[in-house]
Amino acid sequence: MLSPVAASVCPSRGGGKARWEGFFTGHRVWDETRVAESAKRLLGMDTAAVARAAGEAVRPYRARPGSTAPSLLLHTTTPLLKAFDGDLAALLSGREPHDVTTYVEARSVYLGTPDDLTLGRTAPWAEAAALRGIPAVDIGDLDHYYLTHALLLMAEAHEERADTPLRHVIDWLRDRPDAVVRLYALDVETQIFLLWLLRRTGLAELATDANSPAVATGWNRKNHIHPTVANARAMPASASELSPEELLAAEQRLGRAHRRLGLTIPVLPGYTIARTGVDQDAFVADVLDAAALLRTRYGLSRAALKPADAGDGARIVGNLDLADTDRLAAEARTAHAVGDDHLLEAWVTFLTVSLGGEETGARRVPVVPSGHIRHGQVAEGLTLQMLDGYSWRGNDYVDEAGWTALGLPRDAYRTVRAALEAVREAFRGPQSVADGSHGGLVTGGIDFAVGRLGGAFGDRLLVGAIDFNLSAHGAESLRTFRDRAREQAIDEPYASTRVFLPPADRTLHQMTATARSMTVPGALLEAVACVPRRWGMVAATGADPAVAAARAEALVAALTTPDPRP
Repeated sequence: MLSPVAASVCPSRGGGKARWEGFFTGHRVWDETRVAESAKRLLGMDTAAVARAAGEAVRPYRARPGSTAPSLLLHTTTPLLKAFDGDLAALLSGREPHDVTTYVEARSVYLGTPDDLTLGRTAPWAEAAALRGIPAVDIGDLDHYYLTHALLLMAEAHEERADTPLRHVIDWLRDRPDAVVRLYALDVETQIFLLWLLRRTGLAELATDANSPAVATGWNRKNHIHPTVANARAMPASASELSPEELLAAEQRLGRAHRRLGLTIPVLPGYTIARTGVDQDAFVADVLDAAALLRTRYGLSRAALKPADAGDGARIVGNLDLADTDRLAAEARTAHAVGDDHLLEAWVTFLTVSLGGEETGARRVPVVPSGHIRHGQVAEGLTLQMLDGYSWRGNDYVDEAGWTALGLPRDAYRTVRAALEAVREAFRGPQSVADGSHGGLVTGGIDFAVGRLGGAFGDRLLVGAIDFNLSAHGAESLRTFRDRAREQAIDEPYASTRVFLPPADRTLHQMTATARSMTVPGALLEAVACVPRRWGMVAATGADPAVAAARAEALVAALTTPDPRP
């Protein structure tokens, strides 16, 4: 049984307190001032200089088919996505937190091989590394929520001639100059640490599987999808004569993605509410103004308020009545306190599809497809996201044949695929040169909605991008699982992953044994990660998407019973 860190009291920005219990790390988090101080201590640079230096010395790696290189696995969630804020908000509201930092560390081990080196500190991560036979460096610091903050503190100690575990990392990289550093996101903390490693190893550059610093820090958020309220309001009066589709296209051209990159893809109606330098009253006024625009321009009645910098569905408030200005204002005040931009976006009645099997019961789930950039290319097929409310709970791989076999419209599949190609090309086009992001998109996922909005759109079925996750993502576990199935000559082309809450006494060893006991000839079932009470993932293949989904869900059912087999 894996033991979390000791319980403690965690203060919040608003003056409240939460009991920090059941987590595998503490709640210490650095602010921007402390990060900048570390850059000065380790590199003699400010953070602006760090970004420029990283842009020159840290290069994106694009794997070629059949090629392999040893990897340093350095996955940690990022302050850019406010993972800590999401976990703390869950505690304060009485919901189960995800312990995002621990599950990102733990699941990353699944991506590795015995030729690699993994870096971490949590008990679930250590169990995964030992089980999979992957060499590991345990840095030991469980006080800090973000692994990067712990690493920077240890690097500072190393500079003071302390004997730290980082000497093993330095020696390993020095002996393997062709190694690829596999990252969750190339945020400023990671940039500082990698530049420090370069100095310590004497290498001229490091390759990573992450996006360039310009993409990682500038585009891994949602505030570029829609225009700001001010820009939308500034449209000429003649815009009111446009059809809803024409108006939506005209508004999108005012968004940052189109202005900076020339990107045009299907989106939903929505507006960006800027937060930086905006006081609470002005922020609330912008939210109410955005609601009025959705009502008057598109005849819509409901919307979702979404944070621009959060991941995994954190802090989304959905199905808001656009006429309820009191509720909208209250939610806006809460959003303002966190500090990031927000979107007010049209609420979708999603198309649904039936997935699952007899043992767990087929159920209808919303059609929220995701497409992915992998090694700088658009990855094959799509994945259907499984959701619990707004939180991601796994993926189901589909190609066009699998999509249509589920009764889903072929045009929607092709629209999403075309949009993915457009995103990739935008980061390779001429405007991306001026933006500083040219060629910097190596990995990422884009989520789409398939459904109906009503209002001026009537009963028409729409497809629209709803989230840009331009960093490592959970669906990479599914795609790695499919790679492994092919390596083992498993002919079943489809696969599913499921995320669930393992009981407190579950371990990855136990989950792996259960998966093996349930595997039938010609199929593959695997346990990916286990963070007791917080987060677990399993994967299964299938001859069609429904079979894969049913097997994954049956495995979850077995693992959540009091005495899982065997």
